[in-house]
Amino acid sequence: MDNNKISLIIPHSDSERELSELLSNIKLWTLYPNEILLIDSSKSKLKVSEDFSKFCDDNKITLKITFGDDLFPGAARNIGVFSTENNILAFLDVRTIPSNEWLKSGFEILKEQESEGVWGYTHYEAKTHTEKIIRASSYGKKSIRTLPGSIFHKDVFLKCGLFIESVRGGEDGDWMSRVNLHRLNISKPKDRIIYRGLSNASYFSIIKKWHRNYLSASILPSMRAHVDLYFYVIAAFIVIAAFNWNWIMATWDPASVFYIPNITKISIGSILITYFCYRGIFLPLKKGESFKFLFPINFFIIFCLSWILDMNKLLAFSQYKIKEWIN
Repeated sequence: MDNNKISLIIPHSDSERELSELLSNIKLWTLYPNEILLIDSSKSKLKVSEDFSKFCDDNKITLKITFGDDLFPGAARNIGVFSTENNILAFLDVRTIPSNEWLKSGFEILKEQESEGVWGYTHYEAKTHTEKIIRASSYGKKSIRTLPGSIFHKDVFLKCGLFIESVRGGEDGDWMSRVNLHRLNISKPKDRIIYRGLSNASYFSIIKKWHRNYLSASILPSMRAHVDLYFYVIAAFIVIAAFNWNWIMATWDPASVFYIPNITKISIGSILITYFCYRGIFLPLKKGESFKFLFPINFFIIFCLSWILDMNKLLAFSQYKIKEWIN
């Protein structure tokens, strides 16, 4: 197996089983990196199996393990970027499993298209009914563009900067938005990767995780709560207008051509129905779910979880703003 000068960067924290699965998967690849960097911030220091160490030795792969305390993903990735000796960097997370052709395919695209990088595209795996509901309410069934699975030339980081280190989640999306802002030539991949992080997830765990991550990520410039607030601001405006329409336009005269009976109920009902259809039906369909999965019951469960996640997000942003005002 020919090795090319590619560094694979993997942050890790207390997920040895998932990491072991990923390292075992690397052995099946049609192209190996010549350097693997594991940035570990586990409570107990990571120990790689002798079998994998031997695999690296046999295939002339340099395996580096860097230890740090309480590193968020962005900080761990930055350590990897600084530590690498190569000019081509590939990124994976411990809960991602790429296809056997992923690295070879991405590397070939990088060379053939003379691009500055290749995006990762991730399919979120869901097996149980609960996992499928969570996926439909959040990531969706279609593969989406992600940092894990991406391959970049190192000088991309000179143009766009490093990852923000002080947040638990969202730093990858923030960095990707900077790549888009600089209009860099980043190609699409042929192969996707699989994310297995939804395995054994519960409704409570995903709600807790989203609140924690959004609260942490509120500081990021790319996190625009305004986008989510637009609907609520417009909805509030419509309700206020509805309360005052008959008073302003018709002076409460039922005979007036401008008088609308039950306008408040109609307005509130229209808003709720629009939101319900959007979150429970339209958005899941747009993200790849089928009518068969949504009906006759799942669309309502998806709506309920989506509403909780939306409220959770608004709560996290509000908490951040209140804290910002107090300080």
